[in-house]
Amino acid sequence: MLTFVFVCLSISVTGLHADFTVVVGSPSVKVKENKGVDLKCSYTADFGATPRIEWKFKDLKGYQFFIYFAGMITAEYEGRITMYDGGLRFNKVTRADSGDYDCEVSGNGGYDEKTIKLTVLVPPSKPVSRIPSSVTTGNNVRLTCFDADGSPPSTYRWYKDNTPLPEDPTKFPNFKNLTYKMNVFNGNLEFPSISKLDTGSYFCEASNGEGAAQHGDAVHMEVYDEDNSQAPAVSGNLSTETQNVPSKITMNHMLEKQYGIFMLQEVKLKLEIQKLELEITKLKLEVQKLGQ
Repeated sequence: MLTFVFVCLSISVTGLHADFTVVVGSPSVKVKENKGVDLKCSYTADFGATPRIEWKFKDLKGYQFFIYFAGMITAEYEGRITMYDGGLRFNKVTRADSGDYDCEVSGNGGYDEKTIKLTVLVPPSKPVSRIPSSVTTGNNVRLTCFDADGSPPSTYRWYKDNTPLPEDPTKFPNFKNLTYKMNVFNGNLEFPSISKLDTGSYFCEASNGEGAAQHGDAVHMEVYDEDNSQAPAVSGNLSTETQNVPSKITMNHMLEKQYGIFMLQEVKLKLEIQKLELEITKLKLEVQKLGQ
């Protein structure tokens, strides 16, 4: 009876340790920009003494790259990372390093992988906002706000006449007559049917918990009755800041499109380079075998 109990306990205890398992120090790592950081990855002994270890990176746009492949650090990361038994270390991270890092281990017929999400912390920059200086009642009007630098992405808040607007005006007596809709995640402040009550000075605020919140420029928006002959033409009376925003947005779209094409070409080139590196590694191994 005692022997049976001992055997059962032994099976129960050893069963707690799964075969061929990869373990990461933390599935989510945050670090300030320009600082160093360790991504820790270990594995069980059943992979053998010299398992195959690979590290892959997928950025926030979905592009994937090898970091460590065939026992070597890839060209893009040489001088930036250090490999050691139990993980890798970035000497200094940039905002472009935010994304998912896959640690893959294989050996003795086993395979496992784990992912570490790295967030490089960057304070918000002054947001760019689009606020018309004059509109007519009854129209759908959208004010926009965007911070291009914050990581993690900023959330947004709007102010009217230096008073913060609640996300849901229906929950506050002082704002119940206002009918705007605020999206704190994309920075939009939308008036489905704007009224003269919405006249005022507006600005937005971007924050992400890193550094001080940043304010955009304040712009006075005047709401006129639709039949008011004194109402200025909307298209000709945007503020100094917002006059330049459409051209900026158009230019940004062109640059983003060109950048996207460039990035696609760069990704294709990197994949070709990695293929060549793999072929070179294979050739070196063949040469070593022939030498033996």
